[in-house]
Amino acid sequence: MLWPKSVLTVAIVSMALGFSLHAEAKTIEAGDATASWNGKGILDDLGNGEQIFMGTVTGTMFIRHPAGAGHALIHAAKIDCQAVIRFSENKEEHQTALCVMTAHDGKDVAYGEVRCAGKKDDCRGEFTFTWGSGGFKGITGATPFVGGINIERKQEGQIYGYAAWPNLTYSLP
Repeated sequence: MLWPKSVLTVAIVSMALGFSLHAEAKTIEAGDATASWNGKGILDDLGNGEQIFMGTVTGTMFIRHPAGAGHALIHAAKIDCQAVIRFSENKEEHQTALCVMTAHDGKDVAYGEVRCAGKKDDCRGEFTFTWGSGGFKGITGATPFVGGINIERKQEGQIYGYAAWPNLTYSLP
């Protein structure tokens, strides 16, 4: 049986669109990332070695790309987070923060959430990317996260800390 030209054309175009719409995301293994950060906001002592911080956290992430990645050896991104963090000297707490990472003079932006559990100086969990723009448009994925908090007693409402993303990994369309 011979197929009319229009039916064959529609079938070929449909197949081509189907294949292009189902392209797989590309996994990016960016390397090891670290940051030191400053937090400003309200710091309340809850007693029994427990405190709560509500405010902003800012810092710079430095990513050491793996050898042969085709990127500069070290890359930087600005980090801005909104956090309500309950932490303790004595027991494990769950902590979360919503963060925006900005790179390349604001051209590339990634948004995600930190979720970790631990004591004040050692919180371990994941950073989950949920959206992005520019070079990070369509970013997704979860990557390991480790962080810690230091308190500055001299200035009320300020905290400091570190963050690390061992083997920072994400996916792009």
